[in-house]
Amino acid sequence: MMMSIGNMGSGPSYYSQGLRARFNIDAYRVQQARAEANKPYADISYTVDEKKYRDRAAARVRAGGLPTSVPAGWPTELQGPLVWSVDDFEKEEEYVYHLTEADKAEILEALAVFNSYGLDSHKVTKDLFPLPNLGPILSGIRDDIYFGKGFSIIRGLNPDDYAITDLTAIYLGITSYIGQQRGKQDQRGSMLIHVIKRGDETGFDDQYGEDKPFHTDCVTDTLCLFTQGLAASGGQSCIASAYTVYNEIARTRPDLIHTLAAPDWPFDTLGRDPAYYKRALMYWHDGRLITSFSRRLLVGSGPFNPRTPGIPGLTEAQAEALDAVHFIAKQHEIMPRMVRGDLRFINNMALLHRREAFENDKSSGEARHLVRMWLHNDEGVCWSLPAPLRLAWARVFEDEGNKERGEHWDLKPVRDPVTGHILRVGGSCD
Repeated sequence: MMMSIGNMGSGPSYYSQGLRARFNIDAYRVQQARAEANKPYADISYTVDEKKYRDRAAARVRAGGLPTSVPAGWPTELQGPLVWSVDDFEKEEEYVYHLTEADKAEILEALAVFNSYGLDSHKVTKDLFPLPNLGPILSGIRDDIYFGKGFSIIRGLNPDDYAITDLTAIYLGITSYIGQQRGKQDQRGSMLIHVIKRGDETGFDDQYGEDKPFHTDCVTDTLCLFTQGLAASGGQSCIASAYTVYNEIARTRPDLIHTLAAPDWPFDTLGRDPAYYKRALMYWHDGRLITSFSRRLLVGSGPFNPRTPGIPGLTEAQAEALDAVHFIAKQHEIMPRMVRGDLRFINNMALLHRREAFENDKSSGEARHLVRMWLHNDEGVCWSLPAPLRLAWARVFEDEGNKERGEHWDLKPVRDPVTGHILRVGGSCD
């Protein structure tokens, strides 16, 4: 399987009994040598530090002995529509589909059909949300996400025009044409994650309003974000191609491809059993590059989400490679305009994303609020996945019999019934 399972943790099981048996997970459990516990690890945090990155890179190059070519069987250069940079897009119409008045009328007709069944909003499917004219257009957008440039925005919905149940049915109905399966995004089984700024609601020091580094959401083929609200300033979402990043690293520092492809990156399971697992960040599989990592699960993210004590950290090579991906991605990133009501789709296997710092305005009510969905297309569209990622996808999309994790559809952010404070906010991968 080319992954390893760390020592026993003290918390709940990260994998269900069904997945343990199906993937023979316990056979991959490894006991870490005592020497590993005392091994020196790199000084790296969630917040990227360019000087530290440059110094580390220079020191490793001076030390020498680095591989001078990419791993055997890996390409020296990737080609195709996923290789792009910011200068390749002149107009937003190249990646934005504007809903027409006829499209909106058809969406309302589909909503009426779905509501006639008397089902909860999350039960919507393509069959129950018929879009005879818009549907083929959405199929074309789906193909562009999986086989084209890797991202698209559908624009034209107004969140204020609908009750929350109807709004949810609409955006889930539209997204079902991209990927019909929706994934559990945390240990609780949250199917919709509300990405908001915690500090505005709870009085905690805000740790979410600052810049976020490039990453992927760990486990989904298509990441979908519905823009329900905008910040007063900042908060733009940036996208970059991992294919373009790969090409630059392969050309300038091929040794880092070896590091990114090695199955020894320690992913924190956040207090569960096992306490961590190891796998690669990049895969060359079935003729495609697949990139999958959450920086938070590799280094922690500050005082509210520290790395679990006692588990392995990153090596100097891993720290350099992780930062290299971020800084190279920034050179090529595109920053699509955000509009309320946007549905943004990102090929999470091929693209990286990050978020700019932002500020909300309590007096005006302007606040950044995205609803995140993890979508999987199981109709022969999703790419073939290597074994470690098949396990990860199964945990999110195929673990229906897991009694340890429920399925929760929070149409609005979950609040404390007494204080009114928001209890659950969006994180990276859980």
